[in-house]
Amino acid sequence: MRTRSDSMSDYKTLLSYFEHIKGAPLSGDDVLEINSSFRKDEYKKKTILMQAGESNTRHYYVEKGLLRLYIIDQSGKEFNILFARERQWIGDLGTPAETPYFLETVEDSIVFSIKEDQFNVLYKKYIRLASYIRKSYVFLQKRFVSILSKTAEENYEELVTDHPDLLERLPQYHISSYLGVTPVFLSKILAKRSRKG
Repeated sequence: MRTRSDSMSDYKTLLSYFEHIKGAPLSGDDVLEINSSFRKDEYKKKTILMQAGESNTRHYYVEKGLLRLYIIDQSGKEFNILFARERQWIGDLGTPAETPYFLETVEDSIVFSIKEDQFNVLYKKYIRLASYIRKSYVFLQKRFVSILSKTAEENYEELVTDHPDLLERLPQYHISSYLGVTPVFLSKILAKRSRKG
């Protein structure tokens, strides 16, 4: 379920973000442009924002909550690709092409979204926005390399080191899906870690 919000004061988090990447106070015109470019919505937990097969045209910025980007393989198994929490971007970097991904809220979430054409206008105006989005590409590349070259145990340790807060917020079945293992195998990893500790 989605609840729309259009109050100017409701965009404070987003405006603060753009002020940060601009490195200077926003002008009145900047504020109007950002407010008119983005849509702010509140979603209940387990709401699908994007589905495989759709021609997705939006990018998402999380104000509050947690989202997951995932695929469903031919056998019907879900595989988590990315998670986005507060002050992070998520979506299909291949937009506006037909997406192979699903995007779902893991928690009740407040999300800003922007269409591809409007995003491109801001992308050119706020140069540092490019570096933030580039980090998403780099993370995705590293993630796929990790999946292909590291064991599930190594990937779990990386998750513990780099994103310990996610482990507290995610159910174990989402963590196991992210690692590409069954919940039973994840339990074995956790048991092995506890024996070592």
